[in-house]
Formats: sequence, structure tokens, C-alpha cells
Amino acid sequence: MIITIGREFGSYGHVIGRELAQKLGVKYYDKESLAEEARKSENYEELRDFYEEQPVNSLLYVIATDSRAQGQRKVPSEFIRNLAEKEDCVIVGRCGNFILKDHPDMTSVFIHAPKEYRIDKTAADRKISTEKARRLVEKEDKAREGFHTYYADERWNEADGYQLTIDSSVISIEDAVELIIDFVNKKQNSIN
Repeated sequence: MIITIGREFGSYGHVIGRELAQKLGVKYYDKESLAEEARKSENYEELRDFYEEQPVNSLLYVIATDSRAQGQRKVPSEFIRNLAEKEDCVIVGRCGNFILKDHPDMTSVFIHAPKEYRIDKTAADRKISTEKARRLVEKEDKAREGFHTYYADERWNEADGYQLTIDSSVISIEDAVELIIDFVNKKQNSIN
């Protein structure tokens, strides 16, 4: 069982993913833990930008789109696929839904919430002004969208790239975890 989670900034997707992995008793991977695993491989330097999520600005995106068309982008698909083959896990971010889209045991989830909700939660959680929170949410969403668009042949937050989407503003973290587990179980039962 592999569960990938894409998320908007401030939607608690990271927290939901961590609690989901803990409840299922499976390995949890996010940007930091994937980078840590990747550092053990000989290809880390070649793929450093992928693991360290370097900001993707519009000029870089144009260049990337052109180089992607020429087959020059480097995505650590094999590394992530090998991790998924080794053990059951939850992968947050890193284009997991795209890289593992053909894996029969993968369930892809996208966590989102209305922008104002995410701004308010970010301001409260980080004890910053609403304006600073707004800038942070917008900056991080733009970076995630650019990163995903750069490495995957799809848009980051469009529903057809995911099997399940959850609005975290209308459901608790615990209920979101239970909803994902229920979805995975129902999906597995329909296959068997």
C-alpha cells in the first residue's frame, strides 16, 4: 500500500500524512526524509534540486518546459519507485502521485482548503500577521505548483491527477485520516 499526498500550503496535508502513516504503522516520507534517503545513493548530487525543492520561477519554468520537451529534466522516478516497492508508505509531495501513477497499490490524495481558511490557520499557527500569512501561502502554493509542473506532465492541484481530494476546512485531521483509510480499503475491496 502506497498513499501519496499532494497538498496546498496551510491545508494540514503534511500533518494528515504523518498521522495517517502513524495510524497505519507504515513508513512516512516527506521532503526531508526523502532527501535523507537519497543522500545515501550515488545519484543525489545529480538530483539535488528535486530533493531540496529549489524555487521554480517563471523564467526557469519556461526554460524547464523547453528542456523537458528535449528530454533533459531529471526526475528520481526510479528511486521513489524502489522505495515504494520496498515497503508500504505514505509519501507527501515530491510528485508522488505522478511518479507512482501506474503502481497498482498506490492511492493518490490531494488535501486542499479555501485560501482564506489557510491564511487564517497559517497566521494563527505561526503567530504572524494575516498579511504575512497571505504572502506565505501564495508564495508556497506558487512554488509547489511550479515544482510539480516542472517535474510532472500535469497541473499540481487539478482533481483529475488524484483519486481522492479532501477539503480540510470541513473535516478534522482525524476524520481525514479515517476517510483516507476507508477509501483505500474500499478501493482494495473493489479490485479483489
